Amino acid sequence: MGRAPIVSRAAHLLLAIGALALALALSLPSAQAADKEKPVKRDYAAMGVLAAPAPANQSIADMDAKSEGCLTCHVKTDAPTMHVTPAVRLGCTDCHGGNPSIAGNSQLPHGHPDYVAARDTAHVLPTLPKSWYWPSSANPKRTYALLNKESPEYVKFVNPSDYRVAREACGSCHIQAIEAAERSIMATGAMLWGGASYNNGILPFKNYLLGEAYTRNGKPAKITTPTRPGEGLTPAQEKRGVLAEMYPLPTWHVIPPGDVFRVFERGGRTINSQFPELGLPNPTGRIQILEEPGRPDLKQSNRGPGTGLRVAIPALNIHKTRLNDPFTWFMGTNDQPGDYRHSGCASCHVIYANDREPRHSLIYAKYGRDGQTITVDPTIAEKYEKGDYAAQGGGHAAVKQPGVTYDAEPALDAA
Repeated sequence: MGRAPIVSRAAHLLLAIGALALALALSLPSAQAADKEKPVKRDYAAMGVLAAPAPANQSIADMDAKSEGCLTCHVKTDAPTMHVTPAVRLGCTDCHGGNPSIAGNSQLPHGHPDYVAARDTAHVLPTLPKSWYWPSSANPKRTYALLNKESPEYVKFVNPSDYRVAREACGSCHIQAIEAAERSIMATGAMLWGGASYNNGILPFKNYLLGEAYTRNGKPAKITTPTRPGEGLTPAQEKRGVLAEMYPLPTWHVIPPGDVFRVFERGGRTINSQFPELGLPNPTGRIQILEEPGRPDLKQSNRGPGTGLRVAIPALNIHKTRLNDPFTWFMGTNDQPGDYRHSGCASCHVIYANDREPRHSLIYAKYGRDGQTITVDPTIAEKYEKGDYAAQGGGHAAVKQPGVTYDAEPALDAA
């Protein structure tokens, strides 16, 4: 019989520490809980909040029926149909969805159980409530790709003009404008993506091939220029610079590095399983193991594509840019003046002031630069954050006076 192996007390201690560390790691909440929120399953059909696409025409009786329950709480609106002209006949659920048969009591406090029950039954509820800070109706800060993860029914409820659902809410009258907006440079970002991909060696084409677009369910979409069946672009269109198609931007970790000359840099330190450090001296004083120049297997990564230097840094930066400074497929970051906006058509048509200077924002300067909603709807009008300059007597929506210095801002007449 062989002798049992002898395990030292130090080894036992190391095993115990490792087990304890693993237990703590499994028990602690994830630092990326918001990114890993598990969607709530919603049966919108059973909840009765689905609505057919908005019609181009309908009777006044049908229009009123689609807003009947909504107006029991939203007793005032800026425009009954959100259009100035009375020729447009739309009910609330035509564009937003929801259940118009549910009536609330506008006299109750907004936190009253009966009011909350009516609200949650009549409204379309999100599948990612924590990410939206539901039931708050304020646009969250830095939502990034949240619109792609959320259900299209809730996206339509909060913003019918989002490109993912705009055809259902606005397409019966504005389909040409919607299709043009989806292919516009404000939505696709083709100039930024095309210039960055060519100048950094990601693609060898000067004619742009990449553009941002998504399906109703938030999946990457290919954009195709409408042409006659069986025909491509005409010579006149090609001469004018019309693109036949645009493809989604691939994920950054599957694109080969664009800068192929990095593999010819001078050798670095070999650090076991890690890739060598380039251009860094040995800080520990140990004898360095130097490698020869031109060893791409070591100068990139020992682990495969998407690790070490085997990544396309320009593609990664493009992805970071599209999320931190988004085009109109996504919401603005909503964290500083000039970036308060929603997605889709509302990016431009829902006006917001960039600052409180009348020379810049004209008649909208008096509404401030904090992205607050200015509406007569009592369910929203009383819900806004106080402005940063309330202590100076201006408060929310105060107009910035020429020549007056606020905080560290220089006076307008200063040299």
